[in-house]
Amino acid sequence: MGIDVLLRSPTAVKLARYSAASVVAVSVGQPVLWLGYGVFGWGDITANLVSVSCGAVPNYLINRYWTWHQTGRNRLWGEVVPFWVMSALGMILSLIAVDFADRQWGTTVAVAIAQLAGFGVVWIAKFLVLDRLIWHIVHELQPDVAIDEAEAGLIGALHLDGHDGEPPTDDQEDRERRAGAERSITPRQ
Repeated sequence: MGIDVLLRSPTAVKLARYSAASVVAVSVGQPVLWLGYGVFGWGDITANLVSVSCGAVPNYLINRYWTWHQTGRNRLWGEVVPFWVMSALGMILSLIAVDFADRQWGTTVAVAIAQLAGFGVVWIAKFLVLDRLIWHIVHELQPDVAIDEAEAGLIGALHLDGHDGEPPTDDQEDRERRAGAERSITPRQ
C-alpha cells in the first residue's frame, strides 16, 4: 500500500479535516486568550475559560458538518454532551497548564503555549472518540443509513430495515422509488 493510498483513506481525510477544525478553534480562541489575559488583564483562569468556549463552538460545528458530514438535528446525549465533556476535559488540562505557566513565568506567551499544550494532550484521544464512538455506525452492515440517523451506533437505534423511527429523507424516498421501479420491470420467472 502506497503512501498516496494511505493519505486518501477515509480516516486520513477525517483526521485532516479534524485538524483544520482545530486550527480554526485555535485561531478563534488564542486571540481571545491574548486579549483577555494580555490586554484586558483578566486572570489566567477566566481568560482561558472564555477563550476555550469561543473556540469550541466553531470546532463543534465544523467537525459535525464537514469532518463527519452530519446533517439533521443535533442529538443532545448522542453527540452534544459527549463533545462538550471531552472539550471540558481538555479545558481542565489547559486550566492546570495555564495556571502553572502563569505562576511560573507570568507572560502571555507562556500562558498561550500552556493552553495549547493542555489541549494537545487530549487532541488525538478526542479524535478517536469522535470517530469511533460518537459519529460512527457500522457502514458495512447498513451502508444506506445516514450517520445522524443511527444515534451514534447505539444498540437498538436502528431497526433491521434501517429505519430509525424518523420520517425518511428525500434521498431515502428516491432510492425506495427507484428500487420499486426496478422490481416492477424485472421479469418474473
